[in-house]
Amino acid sequence: MGQIEFKNPLFLLLLVPYAAMVLWYLYRRYYNRESAFAASSESMVKRRDSFRSMTYRFIPALRFIAILLIILSLARPGKGIDYSSVKNLGIDIMIALDASGSMQGEDFQPQNRLAVAKQVIKDFIDKRKSDRLGMVVFAGEAYLQCPLTVERPMIQDIVDEIDFESVPVNGTAIGDAIALAASRMIDSKAKSKIILLLTDGMNNKGKIDPETAAKTAADLGIRIYCVGIGKDGLVPYPNPHSLFFGKRYEQNQFDETALREIAKATGGKFYRATSGGVLWDNIRDIDRLERSEIETRQYHEFYDKFHLFLAAGISLFLLEVVLRAAVYRKIP
Repeated sequence: MGQIEFKNPLFLLLLVPYAAMVLWYLYRRYYNRESAFAASSESMVKRRDSFRSMTYRFIPALRFIAILLIILSLARPGKGIDYSSVKNLGIDIMIALDASGSMQGEDFQPQNRLAVAKQVIKDFIDKRKSDRLGMVVFAGEAYLQCPLTVERPMIQDIVDEIDFESVPVNGTAIGDAIALAASRMIDSKAKSKIILLLTDGMNNKGKIDPETAAKTAADLGIRIYCVGIGKDGLVPYPNPHSLFFGKRYEQNQFDETALREIAKATGGKFYRATSGGVLWDNIRDIDRLERSEIETRQYHEFYDKFHLFLAAGISLFLLEVVLRAAVYRKIP
């Protein structure tokens, strides 16, 4: 960001005697004047008002302004601009979000599992300021929503649009989701590569089993962090087909062992989220584990502007000399 600065600021101390000189001049001119000759009445002196007589009083101002500009030029005013050069040693992160029907579970009151997961993901994205992020949504099939990008607002908008209609096939294809996310990082040159998998169920659809997908991800140097969402036992679900009973209850089906094995096989971690607060704590823990390294170099450039002040000061000084000699010349 550009800002006005002085290369030789010590010369600004000359403004102290300069200010004293100006004050002394004003004092002598307005408070310590004596008449040139004695007169009993001002009416005896005929006054001739002309342009020269009216403007002559301002001639000393040219000299004072010229001196001020010369002092400022000695201080070397200019515009300083700072530049930052950032070397990003960041992380590539693919987020795989479960959007199956079971994510309608309302054990995260007052919102369902998907709504809470989306908000936590958006907060996570907002914190990863130097990383590339991508998005996969899955249910019975897996779909790429966004390839790896540094455009955080864009991917947050995509997260906002995910709903239970994003994937038309119901079920939970965890293996397909991992395989699709891993395939988007095959050519990645990032220092670290991770998949953040959020699901509330067990793999029951898809062409690739989770163990094979996890092994492939491990071979590519990708770590998988699994977050299991939801409480055990009976979970309330909306019941749109009943006019009298607003909720229906279903037994939560969750394969924690499989998710732990996926995380272990890739060097990642497994987390269990039984409430919105715990889900956020888990994601924040992952955020602390996987931080980017940023190498920043600062550059400073100075654009000297002293010549403008010096030229203006000299010009005003010469103008005063010319005016005194040619226009306001005194006759002895």
